[in-house]
Amino acid sequence: MQAHQRPEYNILQEDPRPMPDLPQELIVDILTRLPVKSILRFRCVSKSWLCLIASPHFIKSHLTISTKVNNHARHGLLLAPIDAPTELYTCSLYSVLYQRSPVSAEKVQLPLQSKYPRLSFVGCCNGLVCLSEGSHDLILFNPSTRKSNVLPNSGIDVGKFKHMTYGFGYDEVHDDYKLVAVGYSCPYGMNCQTIVNVYSLRTNSWRNIQGYEGGFISSCSGVFVNGALHWLVVSEDGSISSWRIVSLNLATETYGEILQPNYEKGNVAFTPGVLEGNLCVFYNHYEVKFDVWVMKEYGLKESWTKLACIPYSVNFKGRASPLFVSEAGEILLKHDYSLMLYNGKDDIFTNRDLQMQGANYPGAAAVYIESLVSPHIDEVGHKTCAQ
Repeated sequence: MQAHQRPEYNILQEDPRPMPDLPQELIVDILTRLPVKSILRFRCVSKSWLCLIASPHFIKSHLTISTKVNNHARHGLLLAPIDAPTELYTCSLYSVLYQRSPVSAEKVQLPLQSKYPRLSFVGCCNGLVCLSEGSHDLILFNPSTRKSNVLPNSGIDVGKFKHMTYGFGYDEVHDDYKLVAVGYSCPYGMNCQTIVNVYSLRTNSWRNIQGYEGGFISSCSGVFVNGALHWLVVSEDGSISSWRIVSLNLATETYGEILQPNYEKGNVAFTPGVLEGNLCVFYNHYEVKFDVWVMKEYGLKESWTKLACIPYSVNFKGRASPLFVSEAGEILLKHDYSLMLYNGKDDIFTNRDLQMQGANYPGAAAVYIESLVSPHIDEVGHKTCAQ
């Protein structure tokens, strides 16, 4: 008697057998706790699961839970090597913080538009990464789902406004992701002009808004914190002492100013950033030290706290910026063309080596959260569920 053979099952085909009769709330609770890679596989289970996973409510619930996972297991690190300017690599933040070096990074593909692009990071928000390709082409990319969206041109005359900077963030009031493009022209240091355009993912279009009139926004990308983008701005006289932190609220599209901490004066360079969801400023006292200040309560000057004072040394000098703070208080730094962890308690630097096939030196790095947020306003799943 022949043994009964189990029929082959193709996961890509919808299973004709009935699904277990589980409450919808329980299914959602289970799925939202899974990593993105697992959830993407479950889209093939049934049309109802595909529609569930593609729904805005599910995507937001999953994002909320991902931000609360311990040990930063749902965070990733995106890298743009200096010696492979058309490539991107990604690895888990957990492996960089806690596992033995070298850490393996995976190459990811993007729909590059120009023949010789130069990729740089504009900003990260809710799992979406905005990149600039060359000087003016822009891409939204989700490293977790590998989906990307080449955005329309900003409409700014790059022949007239030769200096460009950008900022990317989320408008919670209108449930919209926005990209801000700032162009300015200052021929011969006179008759300076500024233009500010805003892109809405919801409308897939750009429009002009009022520019900032109190000075010139620096070329650094805007930093997104608490619903606003933040840039360094210098007055028209170009004085270093006149640098300020200016905010642009993405919901109201109005400008404000963030008061700086009482840092030491002198030959100092400023770099804004974000750490643990808080606005931070990195003060580079040339050839002396780096100070990292964090605003613990947004908008309150008295809440500025010096997180670390990193002295110059043989192993630490040149350009640096903070990327993340571990649960143990160690600061992950992008230092020149390498990554390192700084233990302020013991004043110890630890290099974090990466294995990137075809590349060696990370020219830019950005931390992102795992999410299902789409770089497109219309999801394929939404169209399928509407049929």
